[in-house]
Amino acid sequence: MIDLKSKKWGAFIVFVVTGVVLLAPVILNMTLFQFTTPWTYGDGDEWLSFWGNYSGGLISAVVAYIVANFQIKKQQVINEHEKTIAQLPSLMRIRIELNKYILELRRVNQERATFVLTDKVKSDFGIKAEGPFLSKYTILLFKEENYSLLEKIEDDDLHIKLISCFEFYDDFSKTISLDMYSNKEDNFYQLQTKSKKEIAWHSFLEEDKLSFFQSVLEEVYEEIGVIQEKKKTK
Repeated sequence: MIDLKSKKWGAFIVFVVTGVVLLAPVILNMTLFQFTTPWTYGDGDEWLSFWGNYSGGLISAVVAYIVANFQIKKQQVINEHEKTIAQLPSLMRIRIELNKYILELRRVNQERATFVLTDKVKSDFGIKAEGPFLSKYTILLFKEENYSLLEKIEDDDLHIKLISCFEFYDDFSKTISLDMYSNKEDNFYQLQTKSKKEIAWHSFLEEDKLSFFQSVLEEVYEEIGVIQEKKKTK
């Protein structure tokens, strides 16, 4: 299948058009101006004038097309450049939010480790401990409006990773901040909350979410650096 947009096909068309323009005077001289036929109207000067106007209009149309096509492509490049630069404010905000989330995740993880030691001491004295996974933690909650920051991110792979970070943090922060004993009479609520907390912590530890968040943050820094370099070029 012929790709009309390919460079080779475009070069071929230009070659053909150039050949036609160069050969046209020779062909006209060998045919129209060398002999006449019963069905030819007008003399050579009239036909020369006609073909001059005709070829002039054709050449003008081709030149206009080339210029218009160049301007369109140039504008597309400018639009893409501006679209890329427009990511910067969102990426800067995302960097700030990810830094916050990482600090919060590290803090509650340290608190969990402290709970582990405390519970061990309690168990040594025969005191029943609640457990590090079931405790209520105070943590910065996720803001739903932060999802709008992802709309301008062009890198699909980074976009997907950021969605994953946001979704995990949203669910994790809400879950570990729950008080499973807020309704002591509702055993079903307690069992359901206990299960959620254990699953959330298991995912956090087993999937090493802290390292994942840190790697995504590094990608955000790299993307910001690349775009800032592009911003310097016009």
